[in-house]
Amino acid sequence: MKRTEAARAGAEKLMRAEAAIDAALRETAELMGLLPALRLETRLSAVLGQEAVANLGETLAHIVSARRTIIETHSALATVRSQIGCGSLASGDMDKPGDPPRTSGLHAVPGGLAA
Repeated sequence: MKRTEAARAGAEKLMRAEAAIDAALRETAELMGLLPALRLETRLSAVLGQEAVANLGETLAHIVSARRTIIETHSALATVRSQIGCGSLASGDMDKPGDPPRTSGLHAVPGGLAA
C-alpha cells in the first residue's frame, strides 16, 4: 500500500469516527430535550427522573469531550500526513472553515425556509 493510499484510508476512517461521535451527540442532546418535554406533557413531578437527567448530562459531557479529542486527533494526523510527505488530501464532502457554503442551489428566505 502506498503512503497516499494509507493516508486516504486513515482519513476516511477518521471522518466516519467523527460522524459517529456527532451522531451520538445529536441523539443524546435530542433525548435530553425530550425528557423534560415528556415530563411536562404528562404532568409528572420534576423529582421523577432527575437522576436519569443528571446521568444524561454527564453522558453529554463525555461525548463533547470525545468530540474535542477526535478533532485533536484529526490535527495530529494532519501533522503525520505532512511528515510522511502526503500533503493535503481531499476526502469526503464536508466544508472546512473558510470554504464558501455549498447550497445546491437552495437559498434562505424569510421565515427560515429554503427555496
